[in-house]
Amino acid sequence: MSWDKNDMISKQEIQEKVTATTVQFAERFGNYLAEKEDQEEPLTTSQLRKFFGEVKRQQMTGYDDTEFVMLKPKLAYAVGRAKQNGRKGKHQKIEDFYSVMADAIDKVEASPDKPKAFKNFITAFEAIVAYHKAAEKK
Repeated sequence: MSWDKNDMISKQEIQEKVTATTVQFAERFGNYLAEKEDQEEPLTTSQLRKFFGEVKRQQMTGYDDTEFVMLKPKLAYAVGRAKQNGRKGKHQKIEDFYSVMADAIDKVEASPDKPKAFKNFITAFEAIVAYHKAAEKK
């Protein structure tokens, strides 16, 4: 089962304010990424933490347009590695992770207040990581 491509973090949640809806999305998505299914491998903690670490590094140095937009190619590289190293058809979750994160990155980039949107992006991403970790322990 793949992720519903219509289920994304809303533009308002990224650009204006993280809400309870954002947290509900993070719970659904984090749980989905951690699920081990017959046809799909879960997103590993290592894959998630590598990207999360880069986001947190950027948070420490402050928002930078160039650095932030480069997250998309870094994600694309991770997807390519998973496809190359994994078994055929077992990499859907990392592709879905790419789709959701790339969409959120685009919403930050389209924001009139990019530093605020970046902060909201990080908050939403932290929630996804937390729910992924919680679901992984089940």
